[in-house]
Amino acid sequence: MWFNTLEAPPSPNLLKELQLKGLDLVLTNVKDQIYCFENRCPHEEAKLSLGCIKDEKIKCALHGYSFNLDTGLCSEEELETLKTFQVKLEAGFVFVKLEDF
Repeated sequence: MWFNTLEAPPSPNLLKELQLKGLDLVLTNVKDQIYCFENRCPHEEAKLSLGCIKDEKIKCALHGYSFNLDTGLCSEEELETLKTFQVKLEAGFVFVKLEDF
């Protein structure tokens, strides 16, 4: 199911935190592509919104692990994949798709 989250895309490379149906999420805009992902490092309970964006990857400020925003894959092969969500723009609004709702 698609949920309306923002009235406009976030500014480039801004990490915008939001709560949606009990999930702690982050929306970001990288080179005019909007990404949404869970706001926790799969390795431990570190908030990824404290990290930084570089080359379509989010880097965990606590551990230094990088996660690909398209695939969720980690720079360290043995770590879990970052949970990502589909995003679409309609009439300027940002929608996020949650599978279980």
